[in-house]
Amino acid sequence: MAEARRTSFCRAKGSFSMDVTGELRQTIVKYKLFEPGDRIVVAASGGPDSTALLHLLFLLSGEAGWRLAVAHANHGFRPDESAREAEFVRRQAERLELPFYYRELDVPGYLKQHGGNSQDAARRLRYDFLADTARVWQAEKIALAHHADDQAETVLMRILRGTGVSGLGGMSFVQERDGLKLVRPLLRMDKNRLLRELERLQEDYVTDSSNACAKYTRNRIRLETLPFLSKHNPSVVQALNRLAETAAADDDFLEGEAVRAVAQLARQGPEEVRFSRPDFACLHVALQRRFIKLILNYLFGTTENLDFAAVEQIRLALLEEGAPNRRMTVSGKICLDREYDAVRLGRSPGSAAPRDYVYPLPAASGQFALAETGGRLEIALAPAADMASETACSHEARFDAEELLFPLQLRNRRPGDRMQVDGLNGSKKVKDIFIDDKVPRFRREHTPVVTDAGGVILWIPGIRRAGAAKVTENTKQILRLRYSPPPDG
Repeated sequence: MAEARRTSFCRAKGSFSMDVTGELRQTIVKYKLFEPGDRIVVAASGGPDSTALLHLLFLLSGEAGWRLAVAHANHGFRPDESAREAEFVRRQAERLELPFYYRELDVPGYLKQHGGNSQDAARRLRYDFLADTARVWQAEKIALAHHADDQAETVLMRILRGTGVSGLGGMSFVQERDGLKLVRPLLRMDKNRLLRELERLQEDYVTDSSNACAKYTRNRIRLETLPFLSKHNPSVVQALNRLAETAAADDDFLEGEAVRAVAQLARQGPEEVRFSRPDFACLHVALQRRFIKLILNYLFGTTENLDFAAVEQIRLALLEEGAPNRRMTVSGKICLDREYDAVRLGRSPGSAAPRDYVYPLPAASGQFALAETGGRLEIALAPAADMASETACSHEARFDAEELLFPLQLRNRRPGDRMQVDGLNGSKKVKDIFIDDKVPRFRREHTPVVTDAGGVILWIPGIRRAGAAKVTENTKQILRLRYSPPPDG
């Protein structure tokens, strides 16, 4: 049946040229992008890039045994135009007899509530949708239509912002995130080549009018900067892609050398890393910076909020002569201790994260002191009528007790935690909730979460509650949780 669909499709529309399909097939094998039998979610906007990707993967799916699903996100920026795009993609999926998943993303509403950059918010919500679709479709891979021109734009944007070798590598063919793989099969194909194929096949696609708006940085790069540079080098897109490929290989090598250096020279403890200053000084400067970043990533889980200046401040302090004993704090949370040739990098006092903990909560009124954070949780269970006149505070959440799965639990946040946020479609990473609410990093480690007996997160005190067990006019019994953080939290 599936092969008959592909044959019928090729007869109706023709097929992509052998050099395009052959190159894509080789790319998939060379970079191990997909395996036989994979279930794949194809992100489709209806534009030429994703239209080409969808049809190419569909044509190759027979020989590889892939099972495809089509996912389309409506960002809500251009209501009429977006509705037409959604219908176009739906018809594409219908014509290919593929499952179609759709979600309307209220980006303007999200920005009104959380603030931030519209493009970043759109990317965040779109990824959440694609990840949710992959889980429903039981897929581990999401195919994205980024091509060589997109890669050139990305590299150029990063150069203008002052990136290092890692940033010059641009986008990768495969990016792992939250247990899923984001795959970019077209990353070495330029857009004009894809457009020529679609034109030859008379294959329709839609055009996003916002791509012509120069208020976005990436659009200005595409519409103004790259055309200007192409006057000096007509192959500027290919040149930037070669730079990305070379830089990515160099970055991979340097990262491997840095990992080996840390393994050989550093002694890692729960809250600190120790090493010898002379050993560190013998490393090449490129490895010194990576050495520091790897240690900080081990201590804090990420270095995304540490800029070049912070890493360089630590490096120069380690190399400084004439100061055998020194202690300094960097970025308010990194403690550097030098005592002669011994070096310790760790968390500054008061910034250490609590150990994993989990405590069952009684389904009765009372108080619970949380030693790990210094906070206190007050539990009140009462008829709804008794609480009707009480005013809720920001560190409080109320639930319909009859809709909860007891016993509730109080625990620390864990990597990969997700929450079904009240008012939003789909789930959201707890980490992203903290980022959106501008919660300082040191406070995140000391903020507990409340879950039900099944592990579903119900409440992040002082931050958000889930949409579960809402109090309504039919609620008979209310469970009120009120969390008092420590004085400095």
